[in-house]
Amino acid sequence: MNHKEYEIIRCGDGSDTLKIKDSEISFHSSHGAIQESQHIFIDAGLKHFKEKNPGLKKIKIFEVGFGTGLNALLAAMQAPKIKTTIEYHAIDLHPLPDDSFFKLNYAEILNEFELYKTITQTPWNQLVFITPFFKLKKVEADLTAYASNEKFDIIYFDAFAPDDQPELWTEDIFKKIFDVLNSRGILVTYCSKSIVQKALTAVGFTIEKIQGPRGKREILRATRS
Repeated sequence: MNHKEYEIIRCGDGSDTLKIKDSEISFHSSHGAIQESQHIFIDAGLKHFKEKNPGLKKIKIFEVGFGTGLNALLAAMQAPKIKTTIEYHAIDLHPLPDDSFFKLNYAEILNEFELYKTITQTPWNQLVFITPFFKLKKVEADLTAYASNEKFDIIYFDAFAPDDQPELWTEDIFKKIFDVLNSRGILVTYCSKSIVQKALTAVGFTIEKIQGPRGKREILRATRS
């Protein structure tokens, strides 16, 4: 869905998110954009995977929904802390206008102005070295028609909710995701609806429910076992 007008919402943790005007659709929970992304994608995703695979010196991440670039920023910040090179691919059919990023306060709160600027302003559809520990490829494409020969260790599934983008929460999509994951690779997502659990299980994932961030009872982590 292609929406061109957004408004900034201040979340409960003091960080910003974007809301599509004249709708109830926002990019993050109103309880907190940064705390939500940190809990789901860094703590339950990247840090968990690294703890399970301490010998890995390179981790490949695929994000469904680049959005505001917050997940990519947090991953880039985490990479040197875990002494691991991250190659980060993100797909988004309708990237935000460039000026949208400068209105958000992530760089100010996290004190990462240059890193956030580089991540959000790099060209699309090419692999770019952002830091010695972080490479980024943003892909402007439709996931339903996208095919890749790449293999990944972690999937950040951060599309809009099933009610808003039902075409991205199907067995067909999760089978495609399953096939690009390495053995013991994981998928993390904020959505724990039963239809999502059933679709993930149907294609071969082993799922576990994890306590969610503030304002959300639980989230999902799915493993290709």
